[in-house]
Amino acid sequence: MKIVRALLPLLLFVFGCSPSTNSDSLIQETKAFEVYFVSDTPRGFKLFSEVREFEAISSGFATEVLSQLISGELQPLDSDYSNLWDETNSLNQVIISGATATVDLSLGSLNVGSEGEIRAIEQIVWTLTSVTPSVTTVRFLVDGEVVETFAGHVDTSVDFKRVPYYEVLNPIQIESISNGQDLKNPVEITGKACTFEANVVWELFERGNLVDQGFTSADSACPQRSNWKVDLGRLSPGDYLFVAQEFSAEDSSLFAIDSKDFSVK
Repeated sequence: MKIVRALLPLLLFVFGCSPSTNSDSLIQETKAFEVYFVSDTPRGFKLFSEVREFEAISSGFATEVLSQLISGELQPLDSDYSNLWDETNSLNQVIISGATATVDLSLGSLNVGSEGEIRAIEQIVWTLTSVTPSVTTVRFLVDGEVVETFAGHVDTSVDFKRVPYYEVLNPIQIESISNGQDLKNPVEITGKACTFEANVVWELFERGNLVDQGFTSADSACPQRSNWKVDLGRLSPGDYLFVAQEFSAEDSSLFAIDSKDFSVK
């Protein structure tokens, strides 16, 4: 009996720790991640990111985010952006092994051209690697099988990685505010850019009327993607539209654009 009593505290310690560890991994958490949408721009289809919040257990965020993206449940806040995936598609599972993630989906309708198909794939690749930065390679299956293509244009039997950002991301993006957000004075707008000589041209409209304009410089010129900011100071209460743009140095044609509506109370 003395031996049993001596061992009892040790047994309680060893076996009593396991349930708390397992229960910790099942706690629902809320986290914010960058998710990627597509917009038709002067340079073709480009990716734009939005920071969105999701709720899941700590090990389940990749599945939760991709499930919403691939099913079309996750839609952009900015009406200029689109999710190329819709409700005819669904996620079966995500399997992560080291730096490689295998995304198994059920494919319904993906009625896009060649540029749209690669951007739809890159939506998943860039979003998944944002949620799980340890992942660098993404493989695709359709109902457990390797397929040659999703929409007839892009070889989906190969591995995918993030391509250089200047090939896929829009050269200019407003990042500090979401579309339709209420802001407080003083107003400062920030974002990222990869433009010629780091130029960012901006305009501010109130109810369709141009009320201010100017230009700023990002921290570095392309091929670096770097931060820029515009200090708008104190604005009168009202509804505004902020537009950030890049123009061609050769013929002044519009190269890139992003815009956000916001209000000042």
